[in-house]
Amino acid sequence: MFRYLRDRLPWGDSLPVSQARLDEIMRLSRAEPWHAHAISHRQARRHACVACRWLVEVMPPAAHVFEPGCGSGANLLWLGLKGAKRLSGADISPEAVIMGQHLARDMGLPLQIWQDDCLKPTRLPESADGMVSVNWLYHIPGASLDAFLQTYAPALKRGGYLALDMVTRHYDRQPGNQWHTKDRQLPEGQRRPSEYTIRMDAHEVEDTARHNGFTLLRSTCFLLSRPQRAVYLLQRI
Repeated sequence: MFRYLRDRLPWGDSLPVSQARLDEIMRLSRAEPWHAHAISHRQARRHACVACRWLVEVMPPAAHVFEPGCGSGANLLWLGLKGAKRLSGADISPEAVIMGQHLARDMGLPLQIWQDDCLKPTRLPESADGMVSVNWLYHIPGASLDAFLQTYAPALKRGGYLALDMVTRHYDRQPGNQWHTKDRQLPEGQRRPSEYTIRMDAHEVEDTARHNGFTLLRSTCFLLSRPQRAVYLLQRI
């Protein structure tokens, strides 16, 4: 019960960056506004915070952690504040990469961040102790958890950890779930497909993980989140 409640209480998950400095970095980097929102509202993003918190609990001291689709590196920087010593990440947006570089310098953390297509990466880290992937994979058309695990398992040490989130199939039952949430009031011909391109329940995540050489250690579902998300902690066998 304590763990359940702790995962849902927004304590200790913020980043030490003022709103004024965040606004300045946004002007310098020209990153998309949602990157700033992800930082200023980080404590409310429980799927991201819990995934990072679980990694801190299991990784060795001074760990090497990598995040594909890292955006501005906010999760990596939080992990650095908690003791991780080698921080690396990649994102397709050059503006997000610039933003992450500014944030890392401000916090005095050794973040290596580079631009890459993280579905088909040209560069992978070596022997990472941990990896985090949140609020990313299920937004990418054509992505799959199976392909993701095949791509990134070699970047993790044997016994290394992967924390990720996934939209559950509860969303399949929501009216209009096939359309982008911002377009549902538009005429059907003007609507974009849903931004939630992958939905999986726990048994599907566990089966896919096992097929790719991972074991499921822990999971939790945020029943009231919209869309409903679950967080999983996997270990490479």
